[in-house]
Amino acid sequence: MENKNIIIVLVAVVIILAVVAGVMFMQSANAKQPTEIKITSDKSQDEGGKVSIQLCDVNKTAISKEIVNITVTDKKGKVVVDEVVKTNSKGKAKLDLDLKKGKYVVNVTYGGNENYTGNSTSQNLTIKEVKTAVESNSKSYPEYNPAIGHYRSTGINQDELGVVELQNGQYIVIAGDGYYEYLGQDSQGNIKRGNLLID
Repeated sequence: MENKNIIIVLVAVVIILAVVAGVMFMQSANAKQPTEIKITSDKSQDEGGKVSIQLCDVNKTAISKEIVNITVTDKKGKVVVDEVVKTNSKGKAKLDLDLKKGKYVVNVTYGGNENYTGNSTSQNLTIKEVKTAVESNSKSYPEYNPAIGHYRSTGINQDELGVVELQNGQYIVIAGDGYYEYLGQDSQGNIKRGNLLID
């Protein structure tokens, strides 16, 4: 009788061990893989801006066709962008922004799926004001005339004629009676002018 009890106890222990091993195996088989998500766009951009992200597993294998949420908050904490993007075959996605000059925080969140765990990251973003071509060129071309715009002197002068470079790179001759095409100088150094551009 004692042998029977020992056998029953041993069978019960084996069954319990088999159940525990099976549960552990099922859990490891159903374990989700960790993910990495990173913001690949610059931390400082011109007005407008964009957010670029990349989603992969811990082995750096791209995770494609997954939805990622992107939110952007301003310096007061107000959400100014709340959009979703879908990763491409390389695990990348991009969202064009329409942001004005200022400081922002970009938050990127991946919720995970049946195979992968969720993850999130954030990055500070500074949006700079875009300088117009006229603003930047006015420093290089400090002189201004309403007829020809911003220009700078070349130092080529002859009597009442002077050669200037316009901000678009064109050289013209300023004369007392108008503005002419600049055709260079002859062998004596005299300014050669072409057609009248503006009188």
